[in-house]
Amino acid sequence: MVKPSDLPHLLHLVDDPSPVVQAEVAKAFASFGPALDTVLDGLTEPPRAEERQAIAELIGGYRRAWLRGAWSAWYGLDDDLERLEEALGLIARFQNGPEAEVTASELLDQLADDFERRGGDHDAVALAHFLFTERGLSGARNDYYRPENSNLVHVIQQREGIPITLACVYILTGDRVGIEIGGCNWPSHFLARTYINGVLTLVDCFNGGRCTGIEAFLKTQGPSREAARAMLRDEAPVELIISRVLNNLMRAYRRHGSPADCELIGALRRDLDQHMKARWD
Repeated sequence: MVKPSDLPHLLHLVDDPSPVVQAEVAKAFASFGPALDTVLDGLTEPPRAEERQAIAELIGGYRRAWLRGAWSAWYGLDDDLERLEEALGLIARFQNGPEAEVTASELLDQLADDFERRGGDHDAVALAHFLFTERGLSGARNDYYRPENSNLVHVIQQREGIPITLACVYILTGDRVGIEIGGCNWPSHFLARTYINGVLTLVDCFNGGRCTGIEAFLKTQGPSREAARAMLRDEAPVELIISRVLNNLMRAYRRHGSPADCELIGALRRDLDQHMKARWD
């Protein structure tokens, strides 16, 4: 376990020419997760700006190598929602650090436990109300393309995200409490889909968990109604959901000037495309 008192020694090793040493130093710094800057600020001699940049580059390289090596493990899992949760968990650990204390699965477990303990109705409408009204998870409107909006840990803790990650919180929490919820691959605005009183219903997790019956939704589609009906009929496959998450991340990293992270996510998407082609051909 790396302690703050170890940091002055580690700072002297940031420029060590040995790749082995650099990898261990990067891992040590990364173990502090999002708290690293605060811990560095608390040192008697905080690192200079150029030293912080060197640390950030070391950590970035370490996390990218970790994610690249771990990524394909979720392909082989049998259960669809297990694959979804594992892939999203890897993205969260990439952003927070592989050694982060809090995982997406633990936070989802807590949400499910809290929902079960609250009593009252136990259906998709009640769960949507619990997550998007009582717990206040909502759409990120001020910084939509922030990379962390694709990180389930950030989404749950900060209570905001983009349509697809909010829908995934709803889907995965529902799975834990016995409520069957799927994804709807609607262009530009991912939705959840579930049956409420036997009626196929769309749930807009970005906008407060608003529920709309399929027929009511289709009335807004004009000439494209039949094409929309076909799209709504089937649940979005897990691989397609993750592909959209990766596309969002690429766009976010590009906007935030993180070319190395953008390049990595692009490589993961291409890898996933090949996996999907092999699986569905």
